[in-house]
Amino acid sequence: PPAATPSPPSASGTAAMAAAAPVAKQLEAFLKRVRKWDSEFLCLGSKGEAFSVPASEDVLPRITANLDYFCVNYVICLALFALIAIVVYPQLLVLVCVFSGLWYALLTRPANLKIQVGNAFITKKHLNMGLGGLNALVVFIFARTMIFATIGASLLFVLLHAGLRSVPSNAKGKMTQDEEREP
Repeated sequence: PPAATPSPPSASGTAAMAAAAPVAKQLEAFLKRVRKWDSEFLCLGSKGEAFSVPASEDVLPRITANLDYFCVNYVICLALFALIAIVVYPQLLVLVCVFSGLWYALLTRPANLKIQVGNAFITKKHLNMGLGGLNALVVFIFARTMIFATIGASLLFVLLHAGLRSVPSNAKGKMTQDEEREP
C-alpha cells in the first residue's frame, strides 16, 4: 500500500504555533535565570558565600538584591509550596479537580457561545466572569485558612532566605551600583 502523506497543518494550527513562539521564547529566557540550587541557592559546599545575619542597615538592600538575583528560584519554591499544600490538604485537591473540570468544560466551548435565559442572552464572557467569581468565593469559603497559611509560610521562607543569604558575588556589583546612586 502507498505511504500516507501528512496533511499540511491547518490555518488554526499554524496560528496557534505562531502565537506560542513568543511565549516559548519568554519562558526560555525566564528559565535561563534559574540559579544553581546546590551551590548558589542553598550554599552547599561553599564557605565564602553563606547565610549570615545582616546589620540592620543592610537588611533591605540584601533582600532586594537577593529577590532580584534568585527571583526564578523563588517562583519555583512558591509553586512547590502550592503543590505540597494541594497534596496535603485533600479539600484543596477536591477543589482543584472540580474547578479544573469546570474551567475545561467552559474554555473548550466555542467563542460565540450564547445561552438564552428568559429574555437575556448569556455569552461566554459572562460565563467566564461568573465561574471566576464562583471559583474565588468557594475557595475563600472552604479553603481560606489553608490558602493563607500556605501563602504566609511561602512568603516567610522567601523573605528569610533573601534576608539571611549573603548577596552572591555575581549580584554584588548591582547592589553596590544601587547604593552609589542613592546619595
